[in-house]
Amino acid sequence: MDSGAVINSRSKLYGLLGCALGISAPIGWTIIRLIFFADPDRPFYSQIFSDVFKDAFSISLYAYMGIGTAIVLGALGSYIGKTSDELHKRAFELDVLHQEVASQKEVFENRYRVLDSNIKSFHQISSRIQKSIDIDEVLRLCAEGLHDILGYERINILMANENRTSLSFVATVGTTDFNPRGVTLPLDLRSGVIYKCFAERQLYMIDDIGVYPADFKLKHPFDAISALRSKSFVVCPIVVKGESVGVFGVDNRTSRRALNDTDVDTIKLFADQAASAIVRINLLRAIGALTSELETTFADLMKNRDHYSRYVANLKDAVNSVADGTAHIASASESVLSSVDETSSSVNNIYVSIEQVSKNLDYLSESIDKSASAMEELNSTIKNVEQSAAISHQVSSTVKEKADSGRTVVEETIHALAEIQNSVDLSFDAMKRLTENSGRIESIVGVINDITKRTNLLALNASIIAAQAGEYGKSFGVVADEIRNLSLQTGQSTGEITDIIEEIMKESHSAAQNISASKELVRKGVNLGGVMGQSLEVIQESSVRSMDMTHEIKTATEEQARSVQLVTHSIENVSSMSSQIFKASKEQSDAAMSIVRSVDSIKEMTQEMVKATVKQVEDGSDIKQSVEAVGEMVTRIFEDMEVRREESSAVVRELEMMKKIAG
Repeated sequence: MDSGAVINSRSKLYGLLGCALGISAPIGWTIIRLIFFADPDRPFYSQIFSDVFKDAFSISLYAYMGIGTAIVLGALGSYIGKTSDELHKRAFELDVLHQEVASQKEVFENRYRVLDSNIKSFHQISSRIQKSIDIDEVLRLCAEGLHDILGYERINILMANENRTSLSFVATVGTTDFNPRGVTLPLDLRSGVIYKCFAERQLYMIDDIGVYPADFKLKHPFDAISALRSKSFVVCPIVVKGESVGVFGVDNRTSRRALNDTDVDTIKLFADQAASAIVRINLLRAIGALTSELETTFADLMKNRDHYSRYVANLKDAVNSVADGTAHIASASESVLSSVDETSSSVNNIYVSIEQVSKNLDYLSESIDKSASAMEELNSTIKNVEQSAAISHQVSSTVKEKADSGRTVVEETIHALAEIQNSVDLSFDAMKRLTENSGRIESIVGVINDITKRTNLLALNASIIAAQAGEYGKSFGVVADEIRNLSLQTGQSTGEITDIIEEIMKESHSAAQNISASKELVRKGVNLGGVMGQSLEVIQESSVRSMDMTHEIKTATEEQARSVQLVTHSIENVSSMSSQIFKASKEQSDAAMSIVRSVDSIKEMTQEMVKATVKQVEDGSDIKQSVEAVGEMVTRIFEDMEVRREESSAVVRELEMMKKIAG
């Protein structure tokens, strides 16, 4: 029986027991009553059943006692049974869990022992990798560590050649029917994901190569290499100094165990360790090669030490000889420079005098030119003023004419506004009379309405009398009807007249208000017209004064223009004379300048010669000091070379010891 069946049976069992106890509650009460409350005068059977069935109340009470107690105890028993089932179920699950924990404990202990063994083996492999100074041995140790220690089934390590055109198998573990000697892969798209891994320096974990694009797959004939045929694998680049030098390939082809992120991290760790070992080995090789070359260089330099010392002594003697010759040349150059300075001083005095005269003439010419320009500008300004005065006079005349015309128009406008005001007053009076007449018409209409009402009343009375008269009053009744119809028509017409009169009165009131507003606007227009007339009169007087002033300005500017023309003509004559004088002085200045330039050229050449000789003397002294410093430096270099030679020998000995330890 499973746990579910046990749970259901215990819950139902406890529920049935509760119901049975509830149903037996009346029986228990009857037994208690017979034991403690028995009536000896009544028969036993009567005491059992008479109390239960004596009336409807007793039957209901015992039924309620049995059924109610059965329901309560049944529910309580079911709940207790269910709780008991859950406790038994949890106990059963704990037993199962305890058994699983015990079994897992053994598994984990085994895994721990295997992991501890693998870690120790991994440290041994890592130690051997760090001690090795052979790249092929390092890669072989990495492949063995991944296969033997970590349990990966197939490991392939490929390295690029020097030209980086192909990949060669360096280490292959786990493939029995494959000989890697001479097998290469091209470093191009034909190598699929291996090339992408190498070129992009990126690790790839392939779950199923069949679902990847074509550029991830090996191309023919390389897809036939048995060591590389796998559905699920990991390829990881070996990166040294930022460049890929090889590729790790790992798969579990036999067991088909899927690779996960932990495997990826492990493979990447081995690839990084291999890269670090390659860098270390290359560094050791470079140090060894450099030390050997330094040893050879030191030996060659030590052989030529005597020759270097002799060359330095000869160079020192040559520098001393050159310094003595340069000193004699410098002394002669100083004498030549003194003579050239005296000649240059005399020529400079002559040139300064001529140059001063030329400057004065040039300044005079500039002043005359400026005066001429100023007079021309003044003449132009006077002409502009004359033209402006004429235009201003013309504008003033036009303003006067327009002011006269405007004044006339304003007077006419004021006169027209006065007439409009009179017309508006007449219209306002007419509208007032119309309003009064409308009121009288309204009273007349009221009288007509009263007459109409009385006529209707008379017609009604006549109709009553005609009806009372019978046959004799028919003609009188016809007349009464006609009178009543006539009064009705009169009443309707009177109502229409009343409506028309009311509309006329409304329009009259509106027209009266508009005429009042127009009257006020006309009054304002008359006042503004008077103000405008006064303003135009002031403008007319100002324009007359402006015309007189512009006429006077025009006359004065004409006289100034004639005077400016005379002054300009005189300045032009003076400018012509000063130009001739300046030209002559300029020719003399050019001749003197030519002499000065010749003397300066001679002086500069002499100074350059003196400077060159002085520089040669100084350079000779510097060269002498440099040669002495070079001699001392060569001596120190050879002494340092002896020390470096001993140090390089010590490095070589240490490298040899490292190789022996690695071997």
